[in-house]
Amino acid sequence: MRKFIFFFSVILLASCVKHDDFAITGTVVDYEICNGISEMGYAIEISSPDSIGGDYTTRTGDNYHNVVVVYGADRILKENAYINARIYWDKNYSKTTCSRHYTDRDVPEAVFTKID
Repeated sequence: MRKFIFFFSVILLASCVKHDDFAITGTVVDYEICNGISEMGYAIEISSPDSIGGDYTTRTGDNYHNVVVVYGADRILKENAYINARIYWDKNYSKTTCSRHYTDRDVPEAVFTKID
């Protein structure tokens, strides 16, 4: 019985993961398909905070700096949309969650917790 209670407690604790999210503002510059059209990653050129992203080249060949690809939007975000949001880092999101993983870029990955 003790083993069962311990195992059950570990499962409950693992399911209550609290992420350290933070606020960002920025502009959507591109998108990436994760699992079809229903789940996308959005390349966002971050205006605040500065220096958290990387260099990114869009599908049309435009270059941007301080870009983060963010997943888990609760709505479709359009190119050139200015957003205020909260995100948390997940450096392996596309590798572990998406059916398509982009290897030709070196920008951080994150997940939305809130979009205004």
